[in-house]
Amino acid sequence: MVIEKRTFISFDEPCYYQCKHCYTYGIKRDKYRTIDEIIDDISNEAFDIIYVSQKNDNFSDPDKGLTLCYKAFERYESHLFIITRNVFNSNQIKNLCELKKKMNSIGKQLFFAVSINSYNSNYLCEDVTRVHTPEERIEFIKQLSDNGIKPILMLRPVFPNYIIPIQECLTIIDKTYKSISCVISSELGVNDDVLNRLQINENEFDYLETKEYLDGAIDCDIKFINVAEELCMIDKKCRNNGVRCFSHSIPAINYVLNKS
Repeated sequence: MVIEKRTFISFDEPCYYQCKHCYTYGIKRDKYRTIDEIIDDISNEAFDIIYVSQKNDNFSDPDKGLTLCYKAFERYESHLFIITRNVFNSNQIKNLCELKKKMNSIGKQLFFAVSINSYNSNYLCEDVTRVHTPEERIEFIKQLSDNGIKPILMLRPVFPNYIIPIQECLTIIDKTYKSISCVISSELGVNDDVLNRLQINENEFDYLETKEYLDGAIDCDIKFINVAEELCMIDKKCRNNGVRCFSHSIPAINYVLNKS
């Protein structure tokens, strides 16, 4: 089985975490739908998997996010892909495991990714008053693994080495590789708003000519910074630790699906 077509569901409110590198600030938010309305809005789409991600970290309130997942699965009986930088408590992990069990019983998979892109320098790109520390998220990864959910490490966006040292990403891999299914890592995407929040100059970087992994996910004008050398170091660290590294989520999901 191969997963090809994805769709997205997401709460409409501005994201609680307010990460400086995030390009979802500019998304139009004309309405605030209920969970049932969010679920209804994809009823005419064809898809293999639902990404519970797009314009929000839908698990800043894990109970609300899990309710969205349960209702999406009950309606569509589809694979689900969760992405968050939050940490769940023991009861929320239990509810997540129950959802996974229900999905597995009909041959569907729950894919779960934890976002961490720096170890000591997260203050440069995250609001540290709102988000759990990288070490707390690393511990959460281990808790998920201990409960039968081997998460994907979402090691992105990757910054140029002189802003966030690449060694921080390598440290995160060393601390998590025994507990994860694979790594997804890719470049920092910027627009004028992101550059202003990060307080960096557009002319400091080389940019990639094109980058298509956001196609269909989000409608905004983004340029991707060339961090090829940093990504090579991440890939080498992953290979040395026996972990696969991907630049896109769909190949990573299919890899985990085939392993399972």
